[in-house]
Amino acid sequence: MLPRGMPTPRALMLATLALLLTGCGSVSTSYSPPPEPARIPPLSPEARQPVIPLECLPTCSKGLTAARESWLNTPTPPASPAKPASAPMTH
Repeated sequence: MLPRGMPTPRALMLATLALLLTGCGSVSTSYSPPPEPARIPPLSPEARQPVIPLECLPTCSKGLTAARESWLNTPTPPASPAKPASAPMTH
C-alpha cells in the first residue's frame, strides 16, 4: 500500500506518456538548412603524382600481360637427370 499523497504507478506512467507525446508532437519552429558540403582544397605540388613516363603507357602493361600469358602457356623442358641429393661423400 502506498502512503497517502504519493501518486500511483499508473498515474506516473500516464504522466510520462503525456510528456513523451507532447515532446514528439510539437512542431520545430527553428529550421536550419543543411550545411554546405566540405570543400576539398587542391593538392600541393609535392603531393601530386609525377607525370607518367612514356615507358609506362597502357600498351606497355598490355604487352607485359600478353608476355606473361605466353610464358604460362609455354611448356617447360623436362628436368635433366641429376645426381642424387644424398651422394656418398669422398675424401
